[in-house]
Formats: sequence, structure tokens, C-alpha cells
Amino acid sequence: MKVLFIGNSHTFVHYVPLRVKWFFERQNEPFEFTMLTHPGMGLDYHLKQSQTYLNLLYGNYDEVVLQHNAHPFPGKSSLLESGKAFSSLCPEKTKIYLYMTWSEKNNPEGQKIMSEAYEELAKQINATVCPVGRYWWPIKEKYHEEMYFSDGEHSSIFGASLSAAVIARTLLGLECDIDELYKDAKYLEAIKQDQRLIDLVMKDGSLELE
Repeated sequence: MKVLFIGNSHTFVHYVPLRVKWFFERQNEPFEFTMLTHPGMGLDYHLKQSQTYLNLLYGNYDEVVLQHNAHPFPGKSSLLESGKAFSSLCPEKTKIYLYMTWSEKNNPEGQKIMSEAYEELAKQINATVCPVGRYWWPIKEKYHEEMYFSDGEHSSIFGASLSAAVIARTLLGLECDIDELYKDAKYLEAIKQDQRLIDLVMKDGSLELE
């Protein structure tokens, strides 16, 4: 499977695509990926970048995983507009997946708005939702894991691992069960990445080393 990830820091913090690859390897499934991300930018930003067009039109990807702004979430209309534009741009062979993110630590009620917006876009463009946000809060409540980085917006390593587990299971067509996702996330959390890979996180709008 060859996958293109397009998003922002919620995709690159703790390298969610790399953790998806680790999940695939555990399943003995082939996986290649490219990551196009930029801090704080949504899908509307990526629609203005030449690398987006080059990768989508000539990258021969099986799937593309799209992730919009999250904190603050700009609303349903913003997501729908950008998502529809991506749908018209994607080749017919490239299946669209939507990376549903989570609301801020101090804004759990915002999850419903975000989740419903992603689900509405999926219906309109015949895409599949990777429902990270739908599992984020139940797992946080049941297992009392720290899901967030210190800013209360970006993910902890466990949070990024959970995101990867949900995305990987969705790409593979596997069931997402809370207990199994928790086990997957703990496994992915424990894997050590290459020490030469700089692990960048976001804090107060700027990049920092973890």
C-alpha cells in the first residue's frame, strides 16, 4: 500500500505516518508513505502548493489521508470546501481517507462539532473517516492515559500512537475496538525511532524538540 499523508502538526508530531508503517509491519503488510505537512496549516493551504499537485497527480498513490486544521477547528464549511476540492483533484484510483482529529484538552464538547463535520464530508465525497477523535475521549476516560502534549492541543506519544492505530486499522479494513486500540497504541508508543530522526513538537505556535 502506498499512502500520501497531507496535514499539519497533528500528522507530523511524533510522526504518525511512521507509526502507521510500524503497525503495518506488525501485520506483515507492505507500506510506503509520503508526508506533506506544514505547522498550523489546513487543507486550503495545501491546495495552493505545487508539491500537492505533483504528488497527487503523478505519485501513483493508493490512498491519501487528509487532515485539516484542528485547534481551533475552523468549522464544517471550511472542511467541506477544502475536502471537495481535494476530491476533484484526486485521481480515480486514489481512495480518500479523512483523519478526524481531536478537540483541545479543555474543550471536550468541541469534539462533536469536529466529528460530525468530518463524517459529513465523507458522505459528500464518498471518503472513509479514520475516526481518531471518536476514540480519543473514551480511551482517555477508560485508561487515564495522558493524551496531550503540554500545550493541551498536540498529542503525547501515546496520543500519536493511538492516532496511528486508528488510521492503520481503518486503512486495512480492521475493526476498531477500544481495548484493542489501547493495546496497539501501547505497542506503538514503546517502539524507538532512529535516533537521527529529530522529533519535533509544537508549543505556543513554534517548533520545539521533545
